[in-house]
Amino acid sequence: ATILRYVWLKNKNAWKRRKMHITAARYGLTDEKTVICSQELDVLLNKYQHSKKGVFIQNYRSTMK
Repeated sequence: ATILRYVWLKNKNAWKRRKMHITAARYGLTDEKTVICSQELDVLLNKYQHSKKGVFIQNYRSTMK
């Protein structure tokens, strides 16, 4: 389950990053829409990093058996 969450978050981050770039190009970097999208991406990136640590720990534990 941890690995699936990791992959899902990785794909979601890529999608949100593309959306943020498009929004910034259309409305500008300081527009509220761009800032909100950037903040949402920050949250996803934090979740991704946390998930990435979980995958590392899970893989480490499986090699110790």
